[in-house]
Formats: sequence, C-alpha cells, structure tokens
Amino acid sequence: MKFPRTDRQSSHAADQILLAGLDPKLTRELTDSLESRGLRVKSCDHLDCQAATYTEDCALAFCDIRQADLVAILRAVSIPVVVVSRLPEVNDWLDAMDAGAADYCAAPIEDRQLEWILESNLHQENRREKAAFA
Repeated sequence: MKFPRTDRQSSHAADQILLAGLDPKLTRELTDSLESRGLRVKSCDHLDCQAATYTEDCALAFCDIRQADLVAILRAVSIPVVVVSRLPEVNDWLDAMDAGAADYCAAPIEDRQLEWILESNLHQENRREKAAFA
C-alpha cells in the first residue's frame, strides 16, 4: 500500500520514516518493507538530545527500547514513535507508552503488523493536521 501525502505535509516528511538504534538486520528488513510501500527511510545508530531536530523531516520513527534517554526522546519529538524490543516486557511496554510512545512492538515485525502500525500512525497524523487547519 502506498501512503500519499496530504496537502499540508511536505513530500519529504509525508513519506520518510526514521529507524533509530535498531539492529542492522531489523533495519535492513524494515527498510526493504517500507521502501516497497513507497516510503523513504533514513536511519541512525542512536538519537540524543537533538532528536527533535533530526526527526523534523520524518512522519514516523521506529526506535529501539534500549535507546539511551528514551523517555526524554519520546517527549522531545513531535512525531509518533514506535518503540521496538527484541525481548518485550510488560513493564517496558507500560513505561514506553507512559512516556508517549505511539506504539510498542516486538521484533521481528510481521508484515501485517507493520501495515497496521503505518495505517494507524500515518493516517492518525493526517487526521490531526486536517483538524488543526479546519
């Protein structure tokens, strides 16, 4: 499924996904899957206090649960962040969601799960933007 941009989004932000701190194999798998849907991908080894600046041209981010200062990052960025864990724990899930994560998922991410994450987060962002300008 392709995800078209809205009138209010730039073509860069509407179709760019950030992969932060994920292991190389998962990064490759997600990159292939996202690009096959017409989305652009950028990746980095980690985010820091500059997270808000680095994510400003993205519509969505996937971030590893082991990311240092994850709570601060989640609170600093203005885009939805999906927290990813190889070893999902209930407490980690609750902490991530409390800190503002848009979603929490276990790796590897199944294709159907990825589709749901994209649908719910990219379309939710589009609805929020439309409501803000209505």
